[in-house]
Amino acid sequence: MTATTHPVQPVLSARRRWTVLAVCCLSMFLVGVDTTIVNVGLPAIGRGLDVDTRGLEWIVDAYTLVLASLLISSGALADRFGRRRVFQCGLAVFGVASLLCALAPSAGVLVAARALQGVGASMLSPVALAIVVNTMPDPKERAQAIGIWASVFGLSMATGPVTGGALLAWFDWRALFWVNVPVIAAALLLSAVFVPESRAPWDRRLDLPGQVLLTVVLAVVVGVLIEGPRIGWTSPEAWAGYAGAAAATAGFVWVESRRPEPLIDPRLFGRPVFNGAVVGAVAVFIALSMTLLLNTLYLQHTRGWTPLAAGVAALPLAVGATVCAPWSGRMVGRTGPRLPLLLA
Repeated sequence: MTATTHPVQPVLSARRRWTVLAVCCLSMFLVGVDTTIVNVGLPAIGRGLDVDTRGLEWIVDAYTLVLASLLISSGALADRFGRRRVFQCGLAVFGVASLLCALAPSAGVLVAARALQGVGASMLSPVALAIVVNTMPDPKERAQAIGIWASVFGLSMATGPVTGGALLAWFDWRALFWVNVPVIAAALLLSAVFVPESRAPWDRRLDLPGQVLLTVVLAVVVGVLIEGPRIGWTSPEAWAGYAGAAAATAGFVWVESRRPEPLIDPRLFGRPVFNGAVVGAVAVFIALSMTLLLNTLYLQHTRGWTPLAAGVAALPLAVGATVCAPWSGRMVGRTGPRLPLLLA
């Protein structure tokens, strides 16, 4: 995988290495913030664009759906064409998509722009991690850096509602996307100055059939979950969705088992350690995402709180992530990943 590739290159100074980490953490912060910053603004977006709950769900999920679908392929692109190059391309795409979101005249345009944001974000998350791993030669320092990098994502997801609430207290919902533009510009400049170029020692082939099938599986599953209450869980449309998801999944497994360089090697799922890590990561992400989404909607719709007050309610989570980030990285370096994962 991309994150475990270590091409030989000159060792950077300690200051330069941690500066590279800071730039990568900034990009990860953007990815996480845009996962949740929209949540607190959903009521305002619904009023401004006359969107119902189903449309609001698409505005949220278009971003995460595309992000999840393209993560592995973006990592392969970075290994093949250069990590800094793909990283900067991701920043540029993310910035353009943020502008389109801010200028969106309708819900359909906003959903499409959010999907484009997901394309950019998919180039940032795995590639930033690969850059961090490649920059840190010492295993303990690398473990600490990865712990900080990963914790920044949790911090950013908890900070998103607070940031969104503060922006909505002074501006309209479009400010939720305008705020990305100066941050993107700064990240582009910093990456050009401080982040070294690197790539894998071999060229990874892109698995286009696997990528298409994986995207179809995720899109159909998410689509059925969102549209299910409207069309009915036992309606012909829903059953067509179930059949389509099952067929695409079977096709994905069949294709991947025959590819010399598969997008996801099906044999990995025969390893309990891998399955445990995947299940744990998915469970934590779902729990965090659902908590932040439902909490902000409940506080605004049911309790009548302002967007800012609803966002501030997520501050304890952000504080916890900030305090524990350095500590968790050191623990991984000393004890390995098992104990921190069990505690999490």
